[in-house]
Amino acid sequence: MVTLKIKRQDGDRTWFDHFEVEEKTGMTVLEALFHVQERQDGSLCFRYSCRGAVCGSCAMLINKVPRLACRTQVANVKDEADDEPKDGVAAVKQSEKDEDKNEILIEPLPNQKVIRDLIVDMDHFYSLVDSVRPWIDSQDREPEKVTLMEPSTQEQLERYTNCILCATCHGACPAAARDGNYLGPAALAKAWRFYLDPRSRDKDRDELLELLDSESGVWGCDVVYKCVAVCPKKVTPTPAILELRKKME
Repeated sequence: MVTLKIKRQDGDRTWFDHFEVEEKTGMTVLEALFHVQERQDGSLCFRYSCRGAVCGSCAMLINKVPRLACRTQVANVKDEADDEPKDGVAAVKQSEKDEDKNEILIEPLPNQKVIRDLIVDMDHFYSLVDSVRPWIDSQDREPEKVTLMEPSTQEQLERYTNCILCATCHGACPAAARDGNYLGPAALAKAWRFYLDPRSRDKDRDELLELLDSESGVWGCDVVYKCVAVCPKKVTPTPAILELRKKME
């Protein structure tokens, strides 16, 4: 058996509930949550969709580390020590997790408003990403020919197009925790992706750098690489932020 210690929230009231779940081989944290919802407490709220680490909907804090519940194996986290990060994954902060083994602490993703239980309001996160204008503006021009892209550029872009907007990076970010206006790792990585894109115009690149040149932009980053450590798709926001800083110097 494994115990899920789940943080619950309904309005201003918060508390923790404990649920015993029979562990099965290959069981994920998301499957354990389904077990609770279907057999023990139907009022438990959490978000999910694809169950395949593609949509990013099931991002939550598991043993104080932002992760996707659908790809987190119960066996790997049920007896996880809380004093040191594992597998290069940096904890947001040290927890007061019980010393008992076979317990998994599950909480909503940090740095976002909780709607209920493990569901957070993603509107602010999406608005931050939208604010960097993550698209190619071609309204006033028609392409005259096919835009060729160097393989090295394509490789750089793919590193950032893999982002699924799950917000685990935002939940791990200390700058986002202290500054609600901070654009955050996902938005800044997206900005770098479009800065690199050969279809972007110099004028758009200049406007983008001007937009990001602030303490709520690239200069707010603490460069602690927590966003890189927790990303389930191996996107690397911190190096992107450092590259953007170089363009401004």
